[in-house]
Amino acid sequence: MIVFHGKKAKTSERGIALIVALMLLLLISAALMGMIMMSNTETNISANFRDEQTAFFGARAGLEEVRDRLRSGATNTLTANTFFTLSPMPLPGAANGILYVTNPASGETVTPWLTTGTNYPDTEICKEVTCSSGVPTGSWYVTPAASASTSYAATPILPWKWVRVMAKINKPSTSSKLMSVNGSSGSDTTAGYRVCWNGANEVVTAATDCGANAPVYELTALAVTPGGSRRMVQYEETLNINIPIVATLYTKLGTSTGDALNVTGLTDPVCTAPPVYGAASGTSTVTTPGPGNVTGLPAATINNYGWTLGNMSGLINPLISNATSITTVPGITHDSSTPQNFTLTNGNLGTMPTVTRNGSQGITAITAPGTPITYATPVVGNLTLGGGSGGVNGQGVLIVQGNLTIDVGTGFNYYGLIVVTGNVTMISSSNSSVMPNINGALIGGGTFSAPISNFGGSISVHQNACAVQNSLSGQFYRTVANRELIY
Repeated sequence: MIVFHGKKAKTSERGIALIVALMLLLLISAALMGMIMMSNTETNISANFRDEQTAFFGARAGLEEVRDRLRSGATNTLTANTFFTLSPMPLPGAANGILYVTNPASGETVTPWLTTGTNYPDTEICKEVTCSSGVPTGSWYVTPAASASTSYAATPILPWKWVRVMAKINKPSTSSKLMSVNGSSGSDTTAGYRVCWNGANEVVTAATDCGANAPVYELTALAVTPGGSRRMVQYEETLNINIPIVATLYTKLGTSTGDALNVTGLTDPVCTAPPVYGAASGTSTVTTPGPGNVTGLPAATINNYGWTLGNMSGLINPLISNATSITTVPGITHDSSTPQNFTLTNGNLGTMPTVTRNGSQGITAITAPGTPITYATPVVGNLTLGGGSGGVNGQGVLIVQGNLTIDVGTGFNYYGLIVVTGNVTMISSSNSSVMPNINGALIGGGTFSAPISNFGGSISVHQNACAVQNSLSGQFYRTVANRELIY
């Protein structure tokens, strides 16, 4: 019997396919896990970056709100706050020298002046001013703090927590990390002096105000997101327009001050602006007939001074861009002639400040600042002010695209800057014993004359560059420097 035996199968490679498959699955799983981890890392990095950017632009948003609210005509303007109404404005570190604008989220309390025991302390303040025990001494901040305005708020509310507003000062003597305005040389190295803007550069002054220059404000904002990102940003702000005052009356053509005017280029005692000419003509002469009195430094008057303002349109265009039409003033009338004639016999062009005067009608103190407003004739036309009971009073900037006639017979009081492209004429329809006053400056693209001989009072025109600068506070503020601070 023949028996057939099958060939024995080889078993040494049995199961290798399963092992290979498992190893490939493990390798693919590891690659997938790496990709997931990388993706999560990228997502977290992007989320953190987005959160930090939210904090950064949140801080910028707070600065932009406050920058706009520095304007006297802005919605919820800050200029009515005690911080701005004190004259002179206190420097940081002094009593009421710092204003905080807070923006707490629902249920939060934001108290940056408490540098301990709060989630949002102003830990930067002692790098800016001299401190004792971690905070400036005395009542160094304004209470109550100002609040963020709902007129500027986004939805949802942006995460900036506070903005600190203060006058900029030269580096404090306690800080070696902050540079002087002028580096390491010259008088600008004096610590703690007020910083001003001369139209081109920041300058330092020991005076109590910036005089003919514009103040520089330092705005610092902190933003904190719900995710915990914190960013601190700082702006330096000043008036967008800085008009140099050459003389109290500065006209391109001839000037005749008349019999009744008392004109001085010596600034009011309340202002530290340097003295200027009383009256100057850019291309002609200045005459001072009769008993009228003109004073100033380096001289009372100057002829053919040169017209430093160039084209009048270049001067008034930036001012008009933020001006209110004078046709909105109650009581104003105008005709349909070409050019139009506008008339305001009595009324107010802005709110006058409450002041104390000396025997020469110079301002020695300001007890209430009033509200300056920029008004302009909307088209080329002539404007007549005064002649009615009570006359015309105001504060701010008045822009006339044509000729201006001022009737001082029933009173005329104005604080700030008057800019006229044409001729300026002062008349009096009454010989009453009122005391009209202009404190600021008047610029005319034509002539100035005051043919008043029978007037019972005295018309005073005082140079006051501080009033001019204050009148420009309704203009937009410009950013001259910005930086991010390490918080």
